[in-house]
Amino acid sequence: MREKNLPELALMHRRRAFLAKVAISGLALPFLTGCDMTSTTTTTTTNKNIRDFGKIFDYLKDPELRKKEVGNAKLTVEGAVFSGEKFEDVEWHDIHFKNCDFVGAYELKPKSSTNVLYEDCRFSGVFGYGKALALHFLRCAWAPESNAYAGEGSRGVLFESCKFVGGSTDPNHWGAVGSDGEAEFVKCTANMFNLDGHSKLVIRGCELDNVICSPSARESGGVSSEMLIETSTLRGRFRMTNADLVSLTVRDTLIEGSLDMNNAKVKGDVLIERVQGGVIRGYVKHANSFTVRNSKIMGDGQDVFEAYAGGIKTIEIDGTVFGSGTAKGGNSTDGVTIGGGIGNDPAKPKPRVTERLTIRNSTIPQLNVDHIQAAEVHIENCDFAEANLSNSLLGVLRLDNARFAGALDMSNTRVRDLKQSGGTDLAKLGSRLKADGSNLKLPQ
Repeated sequence: MREKNLPELALMHRRRAFLAKVAISGLALPFLTGCDMTSTTTTTTTNKNIRDFGKIFDYLKDPELRKKEVGNAKLTVEGAVFSGEKFEDVEWHDIHFKNCDFVGAYELKPKSSTNVLYEDCRFSGVFGYGKALALHFLRCAWAPESNAYAGEGSRGVLFESCKFVGGSTDPNHWGAVGSDGEAEFVKCTANMFNLDGHSKLVIRGCELDNVICSPSARESGGVSSEMLIETSTLRGRFRMTNADLVSLTVRDTLIEGSLDMNNAKVKGDVLIERVQGGVIRGYVKHANSFTVRNSKIMGDGQDVFEAYAGGIKTIEIDGTVFGSGTAKGGNSTDGVTIGGGIGNDPAKPKPRVTERLTIRNSTIPQLNVDHIQAAEVHIENCDFAEANLSNSLLGVLRLDNARFAGALDMSNTRVRDLKQSGGTDLAKLGSRLKADGSNLKLPQ
């Protein structure tokens, strides 16, 4: 495998592009009926318009009047339709919206939302919630192509047991919901949608089908996102391409499709722990460390796992079982690919990034580690059907009880110090060891 180029992948959908396309006068949006959100329709609701709510309407339009007349007492708004009336630059606090329908574009734009709860509400359109503190959505639903965000610096934004309903398979027409600050999604379901927390994003106990989660520092005032995914099911293609992250943790999660991190930028660490399922595409641009442990990554019959060594300081795989992939390279070992970092010409290597690559206590039918430059590669107590460590520059190569059932290709690899232990003896591989162009000197 030659080192892969990592061109900047343009995101297929971004919130700003969506907003720029929307024309208020011509916006056609489905109206949501029922909280199950399994379908959308254009029928009307029995709820009455918010303009018919008397003092409640007045208090929403004029928070100072509310404060003067009722102080800071909680305001409950139940069974209202918000459509055709603008709420802009108002500071909302201590409000409970229950069983309400929000329909339209750019009409709901409070300056701030503090201690605001939306319960069993439905959204169809383009909305803003302002800078939020303790903003809670409980059992709410969003229609296809809806767009709704809390502002920069928001904290305590929680989406609980909510549904995000997709329509078109074209990501340019997917909806987008979240926060330019922090956001947490708990026990939610989403299909063909963008979910964002641009400075912090937590996904817990969710079922997501073809979803984009790509936090952007551009949207959060230059702040990269801490991202956690746990106890969730990811179906289809889960995309984090081009994400700006402080860290990424994925644990106790089932992947029924692919987890795509290509071109993500991670300032700190990537941890994948107790994950079951499909394909992991880990060609991040850079990360301090990338760890996979106690997992079972079986692939989709074609691809299994890949990581870009040239952008990661330390890579560790521990206690993990991998499946087999379709061989695409001439070495027939493209199942688990950890490559890059030396450049296409080993005689003119790039500056070294990778300090350590460790693989231990794992089963890998097809290992492809080539064109890498690392200070140390340590393989311990592992089983390989076939492996490729060719075209690389390695400081120390430690092989401790590394078991190679088939071929090991180390062609054109330069090793400063080879250390074998635990019964590993490359000389016993005989013709199964390919070392043309290598400097390996094995004990006879």
